[in-house]
Amino acid sequence: MGGGDLNLKKSWHPQTLKNIERVWKAEQKHEAERKKIEELQKELKEERAREEITRFAQETGALNSWDY
Repeated sequence: MGGGDLNLKKSWHPQTLKNIERVWKAEQKHEAERKKIEELQKELKEERAREEITRFAQETGALNSWDY
């Protein structure tokens, strides 16, 4: 007289395939957003470094403002 676990038929149960898939998709989305933010921070850091080098070169006279 089975029928299995009745809790698995509940929409809120964490072991239903639909909920497992929903959690997996949310984790994938979160990971993609984290990677995107990391990449943007890396690009911003590189851009700031280039600007700092250019500014230093201009201040020391190695690079004229019209050469840039």
